Amino acid sequence: MPALTIYLSRLIGVVSLIVAVAMLADKEMVVAALGQLGVDRTPLLLLGFVRVVFGAAIVLVHNVWSRGFWPLVVTLTGWAILVRGVMVLFVPPDVMAAMMAAAHVVDLYYVYAAIPLVLGGYLALRGFSVRVPPIAGASPPATQPAAKSQPAKAPPRRR
Repeated sequence: MPALTIYLSRLIGVVSLIVAVAMLADKEMVVAALGQLGVDRTPLLLLGFVRVVFGAAIVLVHNVWSRGFWPLVVTLTGWAILVRGVMVLFVPPDVMAAMMAAAHVVDLYYVYAAIPLVLGGYLALRGFSVRVPPIAGASPPATQPAAKSQPAKAPPRRR
């Protein structure tokens, strides 16, 4: 597996697990924070900018669609982060609040908390269960021991 897939898998996996544990640890705080996002546009814009930067970074360096399920999950996660960031930047706050209400975040809270938990668990498990291949050019090339050189014989002269 390419080193980039492994590193991104570890990064996304660990961050998703931390987010999931925070969501499970303090439901009231997360629900209150989500409620504030619809009221105040400033944190929403900041969240959108951060998501666009990280989503675009993942998409630009890892847009892999054909090497199996694991790299596909990393690619789709990058695209999802990017699309959600763009939505946060361009969708009006009242529409975002309506979308949050339609998603029944409070009623289905633990389902929404399970998404980063499962995603993070899968990516972290895959990422940390393999050895990272060396990055090309990171170490000096292996040199072969020089064979004892013997003086070259001159080719016989023709008369």
